[in-house]
Amino acid sequence: MEACKNEKIMLVRQSKNTFIRLYFGKGYISNQLTRFDRIYNETGADFLSEISRVPQNVDSILDRLQELYGESISIESLKNEFLSFIDELVQAKFLVVGDSIEELDENDLDFSYAMENPKTMINDFTQHSNEVLDENTQNMMLEATHRMPRLNGIQFELTSRCNERCIHCYIPNSKKNSGGDMSLEKVKCIIDEFANNGGLQVTLSGGEVFLHKDIIPIIKYCREKDLVITILSNLIALKDYQIPFLKQYNVSSVQVSLYSMDAAVHDYITTVKGSFEKTKSAIEKLVKADVPLVISCPMMKANYKGYKDVLKYAQSIRCKVNVDVIMMAQANLDTNNLANRLSVEESGEVIKDIIENNADYRNAISEMASFSSLMYANRENFVKLPLCGAGINDCCIAENGDVYPCAGWQDMVVGNVYKQSLKEIWDSSEKLKTIRAVTQGDFPQCLECEAQDYCSRCLVRNYNESNGDMFNLNKHFCDVAFLNKQIVEEYIASHKA
Repeated sequence: MEACKNEKIMLVRQSKNTFIRLYFGKGYISNQLTRFDRIYNETGADFLSEISRVPQNVDSILDRLQELYGESISIESLKNEFLSFIDELVQAKFLVVGDSIEELDENDLDFSYAMENPKTMINDFTQHSNEVLDENTQNMMLEATHRMPRLNGIQFELTSRCNERCIHCYIPNSKKNSGGDMSLEKVKCIIDEFANNGGLQVTLSGGEVFLHKDIIPIIKYCREKDLVITILSNLIALKDYQIPFLKQYNVSSVQVSLYSMDAAVHDYITTVKGSFEKTKSAIEKLVKADVPLVISCPMMKANYKGYKDVLKYAQSIRCKVNVDVIMMAQANLDTNNLANRLSVEESGEVIKDIIENNADYRNAISEMASFSSLMYANRENFVKLPLCGAGINDCCIAENGDVYPCAGWQDMVVGNVYKQSLKEIWDSSEKLKTIRAVTQGDFPQCLECEAQDYCSRCLVRNYNESNGDMFNLNKHFCDVAFLNKQIVEEYIASHKA
């Protein structure tokens, strides 16, 4: 459909894949289909606040805006500005317009693997707009929430029970062996509080999330609360009857671990015989049902030579692959699982395979905004920024009610939702305040590091691997970062026109 400047177009609403929130006087809009987002100030925020999932007549919105602005702007100017704003968001798939509800529905898009580029991962936070907007939404949100922490996302471990015992997992087996589930009633209570306070993203996990008997009602409830829904699962407990609900409730993505295309290797890592066939079968059923899927393939000694086979398989079914060569120690500070970690040299082999065979990674390299350029553009501001959003704009909630800064930081319990409200924990936890005080400036050696664009520096990785010291940088992380930098630069140099 042509731009909504067409006077015949009367109705507008956000698309089914678009989410709108108002934060710190700014309007935030994101789309889980295109994986783009934008932040608007002042007038743009006012415009966004008038748009919802309910179809509305454009003239009715203009009447309300005219009442808001009074005589500070003419009716004609306001109309032109608003229609231009709507038009750009329609072209970017954030909004849909039409003359009837049926036409709105017809113009809305569903995720499909038949799309030209079925996106399931966010690689680029640069705002694409004709308007003058801040360049990077991720940096903006992190800076804003660091000044005033706001809970935008939660990872919800609905159950601690798991049907696999993966050799590299950061969750100790003892927790899985004695695991339980959070009740549906308690989950709803927490989701209510989270949503009522402006929360946006919920990641449902475990343990193994599909072992929870109420997983589908929970997903349905998250959809009713207008949340972006991500699911982490090994899929071997997924039932066929559940798959249509994942499509119906419009989950943003399902992330599944597939370690190798060699069944024996995959099953060795999960320690569950037959897990490869069950996971692969479930993957293909989800793809057939057009459920957005991301394949996670953590690299370790047992499987690193098979990355290309996993990537080739994923490409054959049009899925994205997420790879990590830096393994995390266990959340109880036990480092025995790191016996499976790749050496620096083995990590280099995987990085070479990734850059040579994964076009998504090559595109990310060519498009990414340089970490160091951000620092040198405004060093005084940069040193005050946090390393990540853990405890600043997101946290993790376990089935027993414990709250952590992030999923891997389970030795750092900051509160319990059976004893306090989530808001009380978020606002008053002294441990969270301590974490929020940590900034880039607390790592002076990293500020001058040439490999910072390629660094996997992470407070919880430091913490779990260094007996609770979040400031202790492991040399292994640094060595892998420098090797990654070398490999990327050599690749770019060898492929220059």
